[in-house]
Amino acid sequence: MDASAYWKYQMVAMAAVGFLMGLGFMQDNTVLIMIALAIAGSSILFLRRRVEEPLYDERSASVSRKASAAAFSAFTVGSLVVSAILFYLGNVSDPGYLQWAYGMAFIVCALMIVRLIFWIYYTWRLGG
Repeated sequence: MDASAYWKYQMVAMAAVGFLMGLGFMQDNTVLIMIALAIAGSSILFLRRRVEEPLYDERSASVSRKASAAAFSAFTVGSLVVSAILFYLGNVSDPGYLQWAYGMAFIVCALMIVRLIFWIYYTWRLGG
């Protein structure tokens, strides 16, 4: 099997898991969710062994790093904007929004601290 076929099968498996998880949550059926996850995970692992060409190279690693950095930045900025809106709504209309605003702000700050810790670790580990 070639890599493009593997990626197509993986996308189909993820779509099926998403559908079955949504169905399981709607029906409050945790067994269906666990079965869907087990079948999709095992089928992806089985199919990965049948691929002859490399699935991960330097270009994939670079794209993955850039995508994760962009996703982290977008999530951080988006969460801070939503937190600022909730702060405003908490001061103007309903004080209940303040709890959500503080919660989001603290989560974003904790996430940034964890990123800083990993950055310091990898800078030390890789000698940067």
